[in-house]
Amino acid sequence: MSTYKTKYFKNIKKINNTLWLDKLINQLEKKSKGV
Repeated sequence: MSTYKTKYFKNIKKINNTLWLDKLINQLEKKSKGV
């Protein structure tokens, strides 16, 4: 596997993780506001 591909896949993983964290934080904020 070329270094370019590994860098590319690592970036996708990072983006997915940040998106997932954003969703989680948004859900928690909504819950705390609802309570």
